[in-house]
This record gives sequence, C-alpha cells and structure tokens, in this order.
Amino acid sequence: MTRYLTLADYLVICEEVLRRPAEEIAAESRLELAESALAAPAAGFGDVEVYPDLATKAAVLCVRLVKNHPLVDGNKRAGFVAMVEFLLRNGSVWTPPPGDTDGEASAQVILDVAAGPGDEDTIVRVAAWIGKRIGAQSA
Repeated sequence: MTRYLTLADYLVICEEVLRRPAEEIAAESRLELAESALAAPAAGFGDVEVYPDLATKAAVLCVRLVKNHPLVDGNKRAGFVAMVEFLLRNGSVWTPPPGDTDGEASAQVILDVAAGPGDEDTIVRVAAWIGKRIGAQSA
C-alpha cells in the first residue's frame, strides 16, 4: 500500500527547507494548491490507478508541487524534498545521479520542471529520471 504525504507532512518539510515556522508558512501559502498536488499521485477511478508505479507517483508529486506554486518561496526545494521523502516512506532510497556531489544536476532537473510545461510528457521524463535514481523501471 502506498503511503502518501499529508498537508501536515508537507508543512513540516517546508519548515525544514525554509527554516521558518510551519505556522508562518501556512498563513502566507495557498494551501489548496499544495493539497491538490499532494492528492495527485493517488488519482484513480474505481480500482484503477492513474499512476500505478512509484516513480511516476513521485514525479507527479514533484511536478505538481513545483508547478502549482503553493508557497511564496521555496516551491522547487520543497517539491524535491517532498519527492525524496515520499520515496523513502515507500521503501525506495534516492541515489543522486553519478557525479552529482554538489546537487547541481538534480537541481537542474527541478529548474527545468519549473521552467517548462507541467504536462504528462514532463511527468514521464521526470519519472524516468526518478526510476534511474531509485533503481526501478518506470512507465
């Protein structure tokens, strides 16, 4: 069973990423946009999941958090950390790309997500990247 992040989980992540109290972050954020992004990986109809594999669910979470822009500042950072936390909660360990000791290659992927369209092609591309980072096959 997949363990999804809650809004409370996300606010704790934001608190750590932004080094500010969650209450302050929540007061100035568009929490409905965060809730929408947090719910997206669980989308389905009946017993059919829209995003059946973990890498794709993680990609949907990251892309939606970055593109929905619920925070005044820190959407890319919080989206990335939320994605890694989601993977950890579901038994996968994030492994940075080879040679990405400073995080610049990973940061560039997230910057590209922010600058590009938040469409299904982006999700597929990010899911493939995540799949390689967690040693999984992605759709």
